[in-house]
Amino acid sequence: MSSDVLMLIHDGLVPSVSGEWLDVVNPATEQVEARVPHAGADDVNRAVASAREAADRGPWRRLTPAERGRLLFRLAELVEKHSESLALLDTQDMGKPYAHSRQHDVPGVVDLLRFYAGFCDKGRGSEIPLGPDKHVYVRREPVGVVAGILPWNFPLSAAAQKLAPAVACGNTVVLKPAEQSPRSTLRLAELCMEAGFPAGVVNVLTGLGETTGSLLVAHPAIDKISFTGSTAVGRLVMKAAAEHIHKVTLELGGKTANIVFPDAPVESAVSYALLTSCYNSGQVCTSGSRLLLHRSLHDEFMEKLVRSMNELKVGDPMQPDTRLGPLVSHEQWQRVQSYVEWGKQRYTPTICGYRSEPLDRGFFVNPTVFDHVDAGCRIAQEEIFGPVLSVIDFTDEQEALRIANETRYGLATSIWTADLRRAHRMAAAADSGIVWINCNNYWNTAIPYEGHRASGIGADMGLEAVESYTRLKSVIVNLDDTPNAWATNN
Repeated sequence: MSSDVLMLIHDGLVPSVSGEWLDVVNPATEQVEARVPHAGADDVNRAVASAREAADRGPWRRLTPAERGRLLFRLAELVEKHSESLALLDTQDMGKPYAHSRQHDVPGVVDLLRFYAGFCDKGRGSEIPLGPDKHVYVRREPVGVVAGILPWNFPLSAAAQKLAPAVACGNTVVLKPAEQSPRSTLRLAELCMEAGFPAGVVNVLTGLGETTGSLLVAHPAIDKISFTGSTAVGRLVMKAAAEHIHKVTLELGGKTANIVFPDAPVESAVSYALLTSCYNSGQVCTSGSRLLLHRSLHDEFMEKLVRSMNELKVGDPMQPDTRLGPLVSHEQWQRVQSYVEWGKQRYTPTICGYRSEPLDRGFFVNPTVFDHVDAGCRIAQEEIFGPVLSVIDFTDEQEALRIANETRYGLATSIWTADLRRAHRMAAAADSGIVWINCNNYWNTAIPYEGHRASGIGADMGLEAVESYTRLKSVIVNLDDTPNAWATNN
């Protein structure tokens, strides 16, 4: 039986003014798990007004940085305490295996909250020494009200990535989770209330991206937009931001090249190729969906990779041995299937994985590998967001680099080699914001996450994220009472 889950505006849980609701569907069972409000213009106005009041006049602006830090530390404790239920919400809403949500996503959120909690009282401005008659310094201040638009693939993690640095810097936030997976963000907001955050500091609106999300990013009273999602929607966000000159951070799509040279540690490279192409059923922006193999090791590598892929269980995400759950929605399932069908017309696919029980419902897709793919074709150039792997051959370092960079995206590159000089040459020449050497999909809150080109603008995570949630103010104090020479004609 489904239940109704309310939004958080100011200091209370509320339905939408219109009374409209959206169903949250479990992609493994196709059953409705809950209903959430569909926020309209009145709800967006209320949430932004609440955040604006808290940012400009409420008790939040009078808290010391250390007090903000204590609130974030308390929130981290509460997330840790409720880790099992939070992980379950993400599994039910978007289908990722519960073991992954519980063992990886939630602990990562706890670490992230503690990282930015520790930063709160470490922020600094700067002084500019210009001589004895002037005292010049630069203040770093919060931008004000932040609109955070979240993706559906890592719901709780993305919410924390936007909320934590924003409030650590003294901002207030209005979060809009994806309509497919909103409940862990709503629960996180409730925990913010329990932790003691003042009213209006954290607000959460639920609704469709094309309605609620569009209203939020176009609102004149916000100061910054932090968006994670597709490149196509990111362009629309930039256009909306331009109307009011909002600051923008965009974390968009990717088409990671996973490059394996002949001297690579093959067993390790195979295991990471498995991880980067199939984790979260391939619904990861940095998914290594382009596997570039040197011709000399192609056959050996593919034999081992396919053997390992065939050992991956596709099925019920609540089962501990499940490695791939369903895709998030029927719409996403159709999108991935369309790419698979396109590939089948040109290449012979290898369908991997196994299902220990019949799956007569749910949006499941088995890992699919297309070998000897043309580097310029659709499945090697477009972000599929599913467990579909394109294997591309190369002969030397220059060809590998050319193939890796010949895409509109620039999010991540993975390089496998024992040659230290080659590794650093490739890392310097790779046109992406993230480069992994002899690993991939390694994350830590301290590491900035930034895409190049069509993969985004600005950094999430790391201390670098702080820059986008603050603004600079230069203060010039004249210490000399001598009249101005120009005005006195001297």
